[in-house]
Amino acid sequence: MSAHVQTRPAHPQDPLGDRGRNVLDWASKNAVYVALVALFIFNLLATRGFASAFTLQNLLFSAAPLILIAVGQTLAIGTGGIDLSVGSVMAFSSATIALYLGYGEAATLLIAVAAAAAIGLVNGSLIAFARINPLITGLGLLVAVRGLAQAVSGGSRSPIPPGGLFTWIGNASFVGVPIVALFAFATTAAFIILVRRTTFGRYALFAGSNRSAAFLAGTPRNSTLIGVYIASATLAGIAGVMVSARIGASDPSFIGINFELTAIAAVVIGGTPLAGGRMSILGAASAAIFLQLIDTTFVMQGINPAFSQVLKAVLIIVALYMQRSRKDAR
Repeated sequence: MSAHVQTRPAHPQDPLGDRGRNVLDWASKNAVYVALVALFIFNLLATRGFASAFTLQNLLFSAAPLILIAVGQTLAIGTGGIDLSVGSVMAFSSATIALYLGYGEAATLLIAVAAAAAIGLVNGSLIAFARINPLITGLGLLVAVRGLAQAVSGGSRSPIPPGGLFTWIGNASFVGVPIVALFAFATTAAFIILVRRTTFGRYALFAGSNRSAAFLAGTPRNSTLIGVYIASATLAGIAGVMVSARIGASDPSFIGINFELTAIAAVVIGGTPLAGGRMSILGAASAAIFLQLIDTTFVMQGINPAFSQVLKAVLIIVALYMQRSRKDAR
C-alpha cells in the first residue's frame, strides 16, 4: 500500500530576486550621489570655463539657500506633511530687512529670522491643533505671506547699503568656499544628527510613519509638528537673508519664487518618500546641489534654461517610480 503525499504548490518565483531587490534598494538610496558626481565630471570635461574658482563659488552661493530650504522641507515631508510657504517666507524675511535696517544690520538679521520663525509657529499650530491639512495651510500661507511681504515693502526693491554685515554674508568666503555654503553644510550636518540621534528626531519620524499610533503612544505629536514647521520657516528665513545679501537688496517680488517647488523636488530626488516616515537630510542637500548644477550646466552650455525645468520634472517622476518599486519589492 502506497501512501499518497500531497505537495503544496510552489510559490511563484520572485521576479526581482534577492539580487534585484538589493540593486533596486542601492539605486534608490544612492542615485542622487551618483548623478551629482557624474554631472560634475561631465562639466569638468565638456563645459568650457566650468573648472574655475569663480564658477564653483557662484554654484555654491546659489545652492546654499536651496540646501537650507530642502533640509527644512525634508523635516516637513518626513512627518507626513509639506511646507508650501517657504518661498513666501523667504520673501517676507527679505521685506523685513528693508523695514528694520535702521536698527542696525545685526538686529535686522535677527528680526528677519524671528519673523520667519513666527510664520512657522502659525503654520505648525494650524496643523497640530486645528488639524488642518498641511497642504491647505501651506497654500494659504504661500499666498498670504507673499502678499504681506509685498504690502509692507510697497512691492518695491530696496537696496541694502554696501560694506556692512549683509555685504559680508553675500560675498565672504573661507579658503575659496563661500561662507553661506559652509553654513549650509554645517546646518545639514546638525540636522542629520538631530534626526538620527535625538528624541525629537525619533518623534518626528514616528509622527510621519503613523500619526495615530504616535498619538496613542503618548508622544508629543503637537509640539513635534510645531517644532518641525518652525525649523522649516526659520531655515527659509535665513535663506531669504542669504539671497538678499547676495543681490544687495530686499526684493520680496523676486526672492523665493518657485523655491518651494524646487525644494520638494530636491527632497523627493534625495530619497525621502512623500508619504513620510523616513528622512534623507543628506540626500536632500545633495539633490539641491544637483538641481542647481543642472541649471548651471544648461546656462553654460547655451541651452534654453526652460528645458532644465522639464528635466527636473522627469527626474521627480523617476525618483517617485523608484520609491514605489522599492516599496513593492519588499
